[in-house]
Amino acid sequence: MYYLNRLFHIDFKRMFSTIKKISKRSKKPFIFILIDIIICSLKFGSGYMDYFQFYFENLNNSQRATYINRTVNNNYFKKLNNHDYFHIFQNKHEFLNLFKEYIKRDYLYLKDSSYEDYLEFVKKHPVFMAKPDGGLCGKGIEMIDSNDADLKELYSSFINNNQLLLEERISQNKEIASIYPLAINTIRVVTINVNGKVSVPFVAIRIGDGGRVVDNFNSGGMFTVVDEDGVIRKPAINKENEVFENHPYTGTPIVGFKIPMYKEIIEQCKKMATIVPEIGYTGWDMTVSDKGVDVVEANQLPGYDIYQSFPHLNEDKCGLKPRFDKIVYNK
Repeated sequence: MYYLNRLFHIDFKRMFSTIKKISKRSKKPFIFILIDIIICSLKFGSGYMDYFQFYFENLNNSQRATYINRTVNNNYFKKLNNHDYFHIFQNKHEFLNLFKEYIKRDYLYLKDSSYEDYLEFVKKHPVFMAKPDGGLCGKGIEMIDSNDADLKELYSSFINNNQLLLEERISQNKEIASIYPLAINTIRVVTINVNGKVSVPFVAIRIGDGGRVVDNFNSGGMFTVVDEDGVIRKPAINKENEVFENHPYTGTPIVGFKIPMYKEIIEQCKKMATIVPEIGYTGWDMTVSDKGVDVVEANQLPGYDIYQSFPHLNEDKCGLKPRFDKIVYNK
């Protein structure tokens, strides 16, 4: 029944287009790739986008079995995360209120505030970020310069566009800003809380690019993995699978960069992971501002698409499933 349900929801046009790309890059016949994708789906629970993203055509079955794919990731969700608590992470204002102790910036939720509160906030922070209360991938987020704006008209536009959360613009740590200054480059820290014991199986840094003010991978940004000592030793990669050892916008070296206050970032994430133990599998987006370590937001459904990109693999080309399984299932 599960596979029949997946079959009925497949975007065949997109799937065939993806298979053509795989066939072109691998120089293997279309039909061979199609059959192999079906086999991988039945054997490992992977989808065609998993096959494409993780270059499964170059891997043997032993290697493929080590990858966190859509099915594996969903199993982590089901085991560790209680859907009744998702709202805490889905509603940005609710999240900010609960984790206020760890928030270093001012914010204002327009639904719970008066027009006078809005005017006071804008006076204090004339350049700020306007965000929808929900939303993914940085959609709907704008940097607002209110200095020469009609504040009443601006207020109405926020209400009409559902940009109900206003946040002080983070003054990013100069070292991190040197990589790319136009966006807040966030450190994605994945925590797993099993029976009160918190582990950190994966850390990456997401970096903005192209003049954009967001760092999201799906909105034109790039990312790379961070080692346990806070040093970046692998190049960054963007959605087009382009690889960068230096940032294309600033020329700043990415490989060799050390995240400032890295130990403090990890310690804070471990503490926050205990606040809502019903969400045991969490992706925290952290940054370092002039005020110290700051949490930008958290995700109760952390995406696995950044876990096992080809420039970040070791020589064995194995994925992260054994590392996660050891924590989640005590294997």
